[in-house]
Amino acid sequence: MKIMNSILEAIGNTPLVRLNRVARDVSSPVLVKCEYLNPSGSIKDRIALRMIEGAQKAGKVKAGGRVVDSSTGNTAIALSFVSAVKGLRAEMCMPKGWVSQDRRMILESYGAGIIEVEAGEEIERELRGKAVHGGVVEILPRRKALEMEAADPEGTWYARQAMNPDNIAAHREGTGREILEQTDGRVDAFIGAIGTGGTLLGVAEALKAANPGVKIYGVEPVTSSLFKVAPEIKHYMKKYSIPGVEGWIVEEIQRRGVVDELFLVSDEDAVGMADRLCREEGLFCGMSGGANVFIALKIAALLKKGEQVVTILPDNRYRYFASKHFTT
Repeated sequence: MKIMNSILEAIGNTPLVRLNRVARDVSSPVLVKCEYLNPSGSIKDRIALRMIEGAQKAGKVKAGGRVVDSSTGNTAIALSFVSAVKGLRAEMCMPKGWVSQDRRMILESYGAGIIEVEAGEEIERELRGKAVHGGVVEILPRRKALEMEAADPEGTWYARQAMNPDNIAAHREGTGREILEQTDGRVDAFIGAIGTGGTLLGVAEALKAANPGVKIYGVEPVTSSLFKVAPEIKHYMKKYSIPGVEGWIVEEIQRRGVVDELFLVSDEDAVGMADRLCREEGLFCGMSGGANVFIALKIAALLKKGEQVVTILPDNRYRYFASKHFTT
């Protein structure tokens, strides 16, 4: 292996692994792409690099500039990681009280600033006691990121992960292309958890270009389906006068009918499968990977002889020691 010029060159080209003990009851191969092996621990490294370099080429991010976004999860970590390597400042906006201590420590380790935004009395009252999607609780942090960019347009760039076309391109030209190369183009079904929707849409575009008949299955937490709350998020966007929802990736997925079927997975099933993947396969993945495999096994049981299913293990298990929950 040659010497890399920076750790950013280690992003992508992750292994595709056949499940053995976990998949012993199904005849069709179940293949998992180990995205948790990316340098900062998740598939989001791909989009962070693509979005930041796209902004640099467009002149939106200058040397020593500031990168901001609204995220409490893997994207915040990935943007902070890539920013650190490139000598940029990262500041992540998030709802107060919604970031776990372990993720806070990771962000601070990369030198990122954490801006906690009060939900506001009215929105807290509306959401109190509800199981809500991250897209809802991040509404006011999103407005904060927009305000930061507007106040300093020359020095601050808001990544807009949920509507950035480079999010999709990173997976169409990276993740999806790699899957086709690793399988020699033999993919009959793909299962992907839906966060922003970038992974699912980008991989689907690549796979369907090679095989229009491939089936695409979406996976979401039973307690917080983005497909179901998309109208609610737009409602709050309008209510709190937050612009910039045009081009939202999940709406594009819905409009184009990319997903053949959507599955909702419980915490219990996602965590249980993630535990099995670790103990029976040695795959140190997080809960969304468990949810993906839980559905992949169901699909594999329905496939014809010779067909195979591919899914993603998006992140590592370290981020779930404080709280084992399936979130996207």
